[in-house]
Amino acid sequence: MANPYQRVPDLLARLLGSGRAGSFHLDYSTNASLEKVLNSSVWGYREILLVMVVGRLLDPTYSACTNFYACHPRSLFENHIRPILRENGIPHRKSGPLNIAKGAEGINEQWAARRRDPEVAPLVVSLTKAIDQMTQSELEHFGAALMRGLADLASHIAGLTGEEVPESEPEVLYRLCKDLIVEVPDGGNTPQRIVGLLMYTYHASLGDGVVVSGHEDRASVTSTTSHKPGDIQEEKPDGEVLSVYEVTVKPFTDARITESFDTLKLSERRTGYVTQEVFVLCRPDDVPESAAKTGDAAQYLGRTQYEDTVYHFVDIFEWTMGQLLRMTPAARLQFHTALHEYISDPNTSEQVKRCWTQLKADLDLPLP
Repeated sequence: MANPYQRVPDLLARLLGSGRAGSFHLDYSTNASLEKVLNSSVWGYREILLVMVVGRLLDPTYSACTNFYACHPRSLFENHIRPILRENGIPHRKSGPLNIAKGAEGINEQWAARRRDPEVAPLVVSLTKAIDQMTQSELEHFGAALMRGLADLASHIAGLTGEEVPESEPEVLYRLCKDLIVEVPDGGNTPQRIVGLLMYTYHASLGDGVVVSGHEDRASVTSTTSHKPGDIQEEKPDGEVLSVYEVTVKPFTDARITESFDTLKLSERRTGYVTQEVFVLCRPDDVPESAAKTGDAAQYLGRTQYEDTVYHFVDIFEWTMGQLLRMTPAARLQFHTALHEYISDPNTSEQVKRCWTQLKADLDLPLP
């Protein structure tokens, strides 16, 4: 028996084509609710609606109100819907529908009551009820409208960054990095990605075989969940951990040290590689009171020991400039290109894109 999910690419292509052509009609109330969902900063709301539409087009008996998980949403979204979104530059999360469903049996008032958004979550519930009552033809119209909204978002996002002329001047790159970290930390995603890309392009330019990992995860992904010892790590090709980094622009409290230590020990038990020290890249104000500083080195903010592990606190901005200065011009060009690709990615925050565009204008960087 053929897997019904194999129909998803053609189904979404049809809905997207109809949406772009404007070949759909929604009543005023449904259209207004859909627009509010599309404009919400919570991406999972629109992704969960898309899963419902596809699930019900594949199986007319499917009801997200009573049994959301009956369509196997993880597999449906991650393996079949997400690739189409990626191909069309549509912003999305890795597991948006699952993150927003939070294990709820049905998308209903009980589910909405647990959401922090008192305005949009109830709209999702009302749209879910409407979807459950739609005919296949009405579902096609709703799906086309939803895909049109997603395509419009993709076009909007694509127009924010434009093309890029790579820059190799370390002072200019430092200004870009520092201002991005200060102005749009994006929940920690910005500093984590900048630090990781600096490490990655440095080692890639040397061809030394050092593997940099962890920086492509969103900052909200815990080290425990992703089975890594810290935010970012440098490893040998065989997996031996060379250095572990935590990256933050929030206070690195004693509680966070404990959490980091526990994660480090879990990784050690899993891999067998022992890590004796962790480097915390942060701002001076983020260093805990327990950290002692000796000497007057500007980059080094202090150290503290927790059981058998030493935590070294390093100024993230000083570290950034130091990293840029030890890179070749070619490596700095590669870093700038990689940073622009990250910012241009559909899934990167719109605030980050706008800040990047403004920073380039302020620095009078050349455009093609």
